[in-house]
Amino acid sequence: MQIERMSIKTLRGELKTWGRYWRGQEYGGGYGSRSACDKLGEIRIESSVNTEQPVPDHVQFYDIQVEQLSQDCRRALRVRYICKKEWTLIGFDSEKSYQYWLRRAEGELLG
Repeated sequence: MQIERMSIKTLRGELKTWGRYWRGQEYGGGYGSRSACDKLGEIRIESSVNTEQPVPDHVQFYDIQVEQLSQDCRRALRVRYICKKEWTLIGFDSEKSYQYWLRRAEGELLG
């Protein structure tokens, strides 16, 4: 799978799938009564989470790609695709700042 040949629309669809997987892992891993974003310091995506099933290849592929981005880019992707756009919970100063880092992260993923 090569990201640089994708359109932005395809990339966003892939990232939505990635985010749904991790959001489901958070809720399914005993976090059901908590927000998916209530741990403000949790910006790293860990593939080594203890789950009953191994992490799907396409999710692991995006984990690797996202992990190579800057901290702010990772935070913005987490806000958009895992935390359902609740940018204030992750500590962005403004929506404009969040949007900037999100666009930058998507651009870097496209190559």
